[in-house]
Amino acid sequence: MADMATLNSALDAIERHIGFPRSRSSGVARRLLEAGLLPSGAPGVAPELEQRDVCLLLATLMSAPKLHEAVDHARAYSAMAPGGAVLSPDAPDSIPRSALDYLEVYSEVVIGGPADAVDDIRGHRFEFAHGWRELSAHTPNDTVTRFVLPGALASHQQATHRIAGVVKGEAFVNLMKDLFNGIA
Repeated sequence: MADMATLNSALDAIERHIGFPRSRSSGVARRLLEAGLLPSGAPGVAPELEQRDVCLLLATLMSAPKLHEAVDHARAYSAMAPGGAVLSPDAPDSIPRSALDYLEVYSEVVIGGPADAVDDIRGHRFEFAHGWRELSAHTPNDTVTRFVLPGALASHQQATHRIAGVVKGEAFVNLMKDLFNGIA
């Protein structure tokens, strides 16, 4: 298992690699801490985040919620299923249960996977829709995996205009390596 990252180092790394301003990310992180969605520290001890926590923070920030919606956005990433499928408990383990699980698997590959798998992730593009709950992951070979809330139609745009926060695979790799291996 990789080392843990402090919340402050995660916010700094997100600003450095993704370009998301620290002035905005601090407020969103505070909301997630207050809701118990990110681990809290102790008196004099900074909160420490695992890779899953950084993925949750990143997804919430990139989906651009209004501050009061941050917790709802974060919870949605734990519920969004591939293609909006309603997965039964006996569905194969190879199917990610949520968008958050999907991002966490990719972060695990970045930290401990073979170099060719990491290079493949560098070519991905992750889009976090603003107007509705959706993560679409675009691969270098032009396939797209969409995660939406169970029962929603992933193939239908849910608003007139689609606006999304985009994280290039290269930036995702650099973020995770910076926080959890010390190598970017």
